[in-house]
Amino acid sequence: MKKILFFTLFMCVSLFAAQDPVALLKQNDIELQKELKKKTHTQKDIERIKFLSSGLFDFAKMAERSLPKKTLDTTSEVLKAEFAKEFQRMIENSSVHKFKTTKFTPPDSTVYEEPKYRRNGDEAWVSIHSWEKGKDMLMVYKMDKVGDSWRVWDLVIDDLSTTRNYQDQFKSILETKSFKELIQTIKDKADEYAK
Repeated sequence: MKKILFFTLFMCVSLFAAQDPVALLKQNDIELQKELKKKTHTQKDIERIKFLSSGLFDFAKMAERSLPKKTLDTTSEVLKAEFAKEFQRMIENSSVHKFKTTKFTPPDSTVYEEPKYRRNGDEAWVSIHSWEKGKDMLMVYKMDKVGDSWRVWDLVIDDLSTTRNYQDQFKSILETKSFKELIQTIKDKADEYAK
């Protein structure tokens, strides 16, 4: 009977932890920092860094939100899918490139605020403060509930929205280029970061 009760409690705690956006971000951050502290990185380590730095992101939603409505309304599903794929590749490769070319310094301290829930609990905004040498960097993860977990659709760093930043860049490119040319630009950037 004790074993059954323990198992039931364990499952309840595990389920709750899986549904807690703060616990999810904390665990991901701990794993990422472990990888970044290594002095050398194998290809397997690099793939792990890529997964940890971007695995929580909903790239399809980010890609969709980064495009002007007019473009979304007039573009085929095939091209939108290609765009989302290259968009994801660009961000993943960019993250790894940044970690490979920048000396990693762990923050002096990190504070995770309680999530602010929206849309009847299906959306959560989690604010994280990272202090390094007395300077506070505020990051806000905007997340949607997907099944029993959470996926990030925007990361706001010191009031600068990642998705909004891409939206501004892509809107500017689309003023002079076609959507296919935008995809090629993103593909080229992803290839450049992969070198």
